[in-house]
Amino acid sequence: MRNLTKRTLVVAAVCVSGACAPQEDVAPIFQSAPWIQWETYRGVDAPAFGEFFEMLQENYSASYGAGWSIYGENPTVAYRATALPDGWQSVESIGQERMAVFQQFNSEQVDLFNRAWSSRHTALYRAAPEQSVVPENFTVADIQALPYHRVSIYRLKRTEATAFGEALAARAALDREAGIENFVLTTWWGGLGTARPTVMLRVAAESRAADVGANFEARRAAREPYMDEFRTLTGIMNASAWHIERHDQFRNSELSFVPGS
Repeated sequence: MRNLTKRTLVVAAVCVSGACAPQEDVAPIFQSAPWIQWETYRGVDAPAFGEFFEMLQENYSASYGAGWSIYGENPTVAYRATALPDGWQSVESIGQERMAVFQQFNSEQVDLFNRAWSSRHTALYRAAPEQSVVPENFTVADIQALPYHRVSIYRLKRTEATAFGEALAARAALDREAGIENFVLTTWWGGLGTARPTVMLRVAAESRAADVGANFEARRAAREPYMDEFRTLTGIMNASAWHIERHDQFRNSELSFVPGS
């Protein structure tokens, strides 16, 4: 394996696990969502699931200060992402908010809650701005406008987490320098509720067709000058993982909730 260039290592040497960027220097999306609460719903009953989240908005929207995005993966698996602007303090306040609403449910709403899914798992993820590639001034609202997400989840070997983080930071630095159009990559390191070290990479686009079509061609053309280096870094990332998952997820705007909208 050839040596990586000095340019590539400048950022990578100091940006491991997304902890190196000063908060005031990152894009607005990471200021609003330095952490996210990620809920995985399995055994989803699609009609009941949809009816439940529509009911929340119709009856209790005034009770929620924090919004959420719902992503579907297949007919029986869905996710809810909630921004945590104040970290653990946000986790506590959102939990209290949702419990207060639940305590107002009538018997029909409780039954709907019980039927909507079979299991729910909650995890926390921390944003890694220096391992991400987003346009300048990119916001939460901007990513909400991109319904398609191509997701890669890396379950890392514990001894290789640093190597993975350095390679990912270096790769992201190359992409940012290239100024690839229509490319949005956000990176999230798993915390509480994940089998650490776990890293979730999310490429967002207006559609899957755009991601594998025009956007793919733009990425390939922009990366041509550093493609060998990009492939080397990707190889390091892949070798650092004991398991890699790939998923397509789609944001459901009707079941998602934006306060004040």
